[in-house]
Amino acid sequence: MTNDRMGRSVPKVQRAGLRRLSRRTLVVGLLALLALGFGASPAQAHATLEGTDPPRGSIVDTAPSVVTMNFSERVVPVDGRIKVVAPDGKNVAEGEPTTVNNGARLRIPLKKDLGDGTYLVSYRVISADGHPISGGYTFSIRVPSALGAKAGDLSAGAESASVDSGVRAVQSVSRYAAYAGVALLAGPLVILLGLWPRRLATSGPRRLAWTGWGLLVGGTIGTLVLQQPYADGGTLADISVSGIGGTLDETVGRALLARLGLLVAAIPVLIRVLRPAASADGDDPGWAGPVDRALVGVLGVAVLVTFPFAGHAGQSPAPLISVPAITLHVGAMAVWLGGLAVLARYLLPRARYRELEVILPVWSRWAFWAIGALVFSGLIETFLEIGGFGGLDRLVNTVYGQLVLTKVIWLGAIMVVAANARAWIRRRFGMPVAYALAAEEPSKAPATKAAKAKAKAPEAKAAKAPETKAAKAPETKAAKAAKAPATKAGKKRAPEPETADFSAAGRAADEIRRLRTRVSIEVLLGAVVLALATALVQVAPARSADDAAEAAANLPYSAQVNAGPNVLQIDLSPARIGTNELHLTAFDQNGLPVKVEEWGGSAELPSGNVSTDVVALPLTENHAVGQVDLPLVGDWKFTFTLRTSDIDQYSVTRTITIR
Repeated sequence: MTNDRMGRSVPKVQRAGLRRLSRRTLVVGLLALLALGFGASPAQAHATLEGTDPPRGSIVDTAPSVVTMNFSERVVPVDGRIKVVAPDGKNVAEGEPTTVNNGARLRIPLKKDLGDGTYLVSYRVISADGHPISGGYTFSIRVPSALGAKAGDLSAGAESASVDSGVRAVQSVSRYAAYAGVALLAGPLVILLGLWPRRLATSGPRRLAWTGWGLLVGGTIGTLVLQQPYADGGTLADISVSGIGGTLDETVGRALLARLGLLVAAIPVLIRVLRPAASADGDDPGWAGPVDRALVGVLGVAVLVTFPFAGHAGQSPAPLISVPAITLHVGAMAVWLGGLAVLARYLLPRARYRELEVILPVWSRWAFWAIGALVFSGLIETFLEIGGFGGLDRLVNTVYGQLVLTKVIWLGAIMVVAANARAWIRRRFGMPVAYALAAEEPSKAPATKAAKAKAKAPEAKAAKAPETKAAKAPETKAAKAAKAPATKAGKKRAPEPETADFSAAGRAADEIRRLRTRVSIEVLLGAVVLALATALVQVAPARSADDAAEAAANLPYSAQVNAGPNVLQIDLSPARIGTNELHLTAFDQNGLPVKVEEWGGSAELPSGNVSTDVVALPLTENHAVGQVDLPLVGDWKFTFTLRTSDIDQYSVTRTITIR
């Protein structure tokens, strides 16, 4: 025995337990550092537009026969959402768009003999991870003109597309149901196969497991059915059999269909494993044998693998890392939260002291490793999705990163409660116990042959011995005092019986109720974390958001701005250091050319204290062209002036980023 800092004695067993806890904490820390190293690998999840032909904002001399868009990964065009709008407002795309280069290049055939003016390319495609992205850009043939349609959300890169609020809400519920279902199915299976006392009926955990199976099936079907209107931008009324068939041609649809097939195939195994005991005392030799356990494990892992392929991780450039990480992440979550639900709902209210003496230390160890796996795999996936150490700022600057930080805060709250519960278990059940659950109470357990023989000998001698006078004598006062009821003080010092039923009143019952409260809080906090995980699946990863911004920055600058009662179109290409070509075109609000008497302009870089004049020579009455030499990168402030009469002159200022 030694003393701790508060002067209390600490048994050697507890000190050994502290050393084991320290070693395990060190292991989890090393795994976390390993995750940081893996996180240095690049990752993508949403496709981004990397280039176009004709280039965005360009003015070409010859009408193109096809428009080409190059994406960072495979995309699927959405029917009816790929358009090329001419200056007169008509769609000049001809035929269906096609994809080449393994789906990463989108080709849009155009009609022949296109007229002069500015054309708007509008698109909506489905990324490989099942999320829709949309955007648009312009190019001009010979002479710029006013747009023939509302530009709307013109974006150089690829952005998350708008989704109907009803579709998004129902799909969110479906994804949440799938996560909750896998937890409620895995938790009872793990507890029943590994820690459930054989004397207790299994009806409660069995109902919970089948409820989890139903939620998982329902959530998967809901996600599959809603994938097409989610991607197309439709409503709940647009759900169709053909739409579901189209979804099955995508990676997400195939993963969801595989999950449904596995869940149906698991029904016979679950019926066998979750069936009630064949006899009243639970002694059924065929219950959950090695083959059953192996089948449950194989099917369980197969179901878990479908989760990364139905989300971001399946499309990562490092699938050998991201797919196992998400599989482990979902599996650890399911075992931990599902096991806690069974513990709070069934075991703590019904198990006896002797049973909990075995169950709780074992469960505490399992929960510790489940949390370690959860943290380790979460670190891997987070660092993959933010782009490694170079993307740490994306944890604050992107919606994805902010959701991750919020999830970490809630998970930290769960771990605080879990640590408190684990400390209670170690104090209460610090002594090591055999890993075995008795089917009967210890007092009623059958004796061994050696014990029976040893007990039989003195009994026989006592039976043959004649009664002495002392045996017939009345009980003494001391003997009566020994049989007297214990005092109040004695009751306080007496330990709880090994077979105490915690449904009865007493100190042990109060402690178990407090432990059950802690576990219930863990489950409720876990429900919030599941909601955050659902939101993360439906948000563009941080790296993808930056990839879209970077793609936009690598394309030429093009914009239309108001200049008094007129509209000025500005095209600057390639918007990089060195010589840039500038086009200025003026229209009225109806899109008709406005005659400009004189053009002028300037450009300055305030941070570099550099400025230069912008000279634009007229080509037509409303179109001028010039060249601008920009020696430094940065945010340049451009001012353009157009004089339309002797007294009417207008100026506009725009900030353009030069790389």
